[in-house]
Amino acid sequence: MKDKHYTILAIGFAKWRGCDPRALAQSFRSLGHALIEIDAEDYVPWRWNGFISRVFRRLFLRALVDDYNRDVLKRAMSSEFDFVLVFKGMYLKPETLRVLRALGKPVYNFYPDVSFEDHGSYIPPALRYYDCVFTTKSFHGAKEIADFHINELLQIRHGFDPEVHRPVQLSPPQIARYGCDVSFVGCWSPEKERLISCILNHRRNLKVLVYGIGWKYASTEFKKLLGENLRPGVFGDELAIAYCASKVNLGLLSSAAGDASMSDQTTVRTFQIPASQSFMLHENTEEVRSYFQPEKEIMLFNGGADLLLKLDTVLSDDALRETIKANGYRRCMKEPYDYSSVAETIVKKFETGSA
Repeated sequence: MKDKHYTILAIGFAKWRGCDPRALAQSFRSLGHALIEIDAEDYVPWRWNGFISRVFRRLFLRALVDDYNRDVLKRAMSSEFDFVLVFKGMYLKPETLRVLRALGKPVYNFYPDVSFEDHGSYIPPALRYYDCVFTTKSFHGAKEIADFHINELLQIRHGFDPEVHRPVQLSPPQIARYGCDVSFVGCWSPEKERLISCILNHRRNLKVLVYGIGWKYASTEFKKLLGENLRPGVFGDELAIAYCASKVNLGLLSSAAGDASMSDQTTVRTFQIPASQSFMLHENTEEVRSYFQPEKEIMLFNGGADLLLKLDTVLSDDALRETIKANGYRRCMKEPYDYSSVAETIVKKFETGSA
């Protein structure tokens, strides 16, 4: 039987290269499906960092969100599609979801973050209106179903974007700018700061680069130690460049803001770094071991002291790093750890009612 092709109303799907929703959208397209996309960032830009733009966003956020929700419903009423897939749903109102469900088409959510409560006030009350929530977090379960009245919760995983997260040939100027012993790309958290500080304080001979948002909340001492090596976030192809230019890329994990017991097991970096044929030193979790072979495809560490020991080992052995990089890359390509299997899981849920 020939595979069926569907049209998906894709709400909250950002379009910039390398982001999760675009990678997922491209996986759907590679399987023959079509997407009608509505990007929340067209209405509520998150990269507005200047004083005036931040004040404007704060003052007019409600109006921006109202415009977004109105346009979501306009697009839904004027389009023909098979099911709705919302990426995260940070600005999607519960009443908008009620109207979408009344159209008689399944409404799904792809949720990529640790907590349902750390990303605005709209998400928690809206979760009950999805037919199924696909979560990337293995610790989401019965408690979340009960707390948020979720109809069905299914686990999927993060992935990489093969168009972006790939080996990149570096020029000498790029090596001069991005080259380092150790790098981390990601948002600030107290635990991440603690682990990176361990390197800065105990391995002062190493060049450490940190890229990301939220690091303004780091301690004065931390920012002083890093100086100009604390850099803005890198996105798209520049992210792949940063991975490839680093001898060691750290895979550090996040916890929920209000509940430290809710901690990541894997992140997008878990798959992006090996897919770029770059070396990854990742926090040790049971879940990451289910995707990669430790000591062969990636390296793992437990706490600050072990982090330093592993850095000493791998930075003194170029051949070991190159072997692990090659093995990790092969694993990513073989599985593959892109979003194609996630797209297939969501389509199967639509077709059969189960994944």
